[in-house]
Formats: sequence, C-alpha cells, structure tokens
Amino acid sequence: MPGHDMRDYLDMARAGFPATYDIEMRHWKEAAALEPAKDAKPQNAAITYWARAVGSGHLKDAAATKQDLARYDAMVAVVKKSPDAYLAEFMDTDHDEIRAWVAFAEGNNDEAAKIMGAVADKQDAHGKGEVEIPAREMLADILLESGHPEQALAEYERSMTIDPNRFNGLYGAARAAEMAKQSATAEKYYAQLVKNCAGATSDRPELARAKEQVAGKTVASGN
Repeated sequence: MPGHDMRDYLDMARAGFPATYDIEMRHWKEAAALEPAKDAKPQNAAITYWARAVGSGHLKDAAATKQDLARYDAMVAVVKKSPDAYLAEFMDTDHDEIRAWVAFAEGNNDEAAKIMGAVADKQDAHGKGEVEIPAREMLADILLESGHPEQALAEYERSMTIDPNRFNGLYGAARAAEMAKQSATAEKYYAQLVKNCAGATSDRPELARAKEQVAGKTVASGN
C-alpha cells in the first residue's frame, strides 16, 4: 500500500537524515547523543545506534561504543524475528563498522584498520548505498588519527576513485598529505575543496582552513 510505503520511508528518514548529517559534518558529540524515535522500527533504530557508535568511536569513548554495538545487535535480533527479517542480512556492514570503531576507541588501531579494511573491500566488490558513508574513507580516518598519514592518503585517494569530490575525502586527503610532508598533493586537494565550495556560505572549520592554506600559498607565490 502506498501509505504504508510512505510511513516506512519516513520512519527510515527520521533515523537516517540526522545520522548522516552529524557524521558528514563530523559532529561527533551530537552523533553520539542521538536517540531513536520511540516508535522507530528496529532496523531504523539500528541506524541511530550505528551513528552513535561512529561518534563515540571518534571520541574514543570505548564504553559508549561497546554499548552502542550491543544495542545495534539487539535491534538485529529483533529484525530477524520480524516480518522484515530479510533486512537482517543487510545489517552486517554497519555491525562490522561499529566493531572497527570499538577497536579504535579501545586503542587497538591495527585491529580497527583490519576490520574497516575488510568492510571497504566488501563495498568495493559488491557496491554500497548511494548516500552511504564510504567505509574506505572511514578506514582512512582511522589510519590518519592513528598516525599513519601516508597510508591514510592512499586510502582517501582510493575511496575517491569511487566517490569523487566528497568534502571529507578531499579534506582528509589534504590533511594526510600535509602530515606526510607531501606539500604539492596537499595543495592540490585543498585547492579542489575550495573550488568545489565556491560561493558556498558554509562555516565549516575545515573549509575555512582549506581557504587559509590556499590563500597562504597564493601569497607565498607572490600573486
């Protein structure tokens, strides 16, 4: 029934939109504090717990991240017993991403990269949702934040072959190149980010920093 389909879509959107927004904007505290709607279906409540785990993982709050994993898995268990049981098989990706963030929050950086790398390889082989956060970009974030900028740069660049010109991909690649002392590559990605956002009124600190880097390079060049 059309009405039923619309209700299902709205229920998913109530969970998906704020989750995606906070993660894309890198609002980790806000993501970690998200709460599912009281009447949310379990597969949609799971989206919220996934977003919470990504936020808590970035904040290195291991206890919260593990709690979010437990809540996510509880929702999977409910889905498996529901009329929507077929959806459970599509929930493995988010489950494994949460496992990676648990490992990262606990300081097990190699394990986190291994788990997220496997998810990224799976996405490369089988595809991902149109607005799904690329797992390979998350892998690059983990590598960058754990002190491996060269490896992070390679993963950001690989991610952007499938998802080109993503804001966080370009900024991450620029930061990784900068930390890896690859100034020309950093300049290229900062410049591309500024170009992509020309005319935007965004107050994102990442964009402000990119503009500063590009402006500084222009001054240094004598232009």
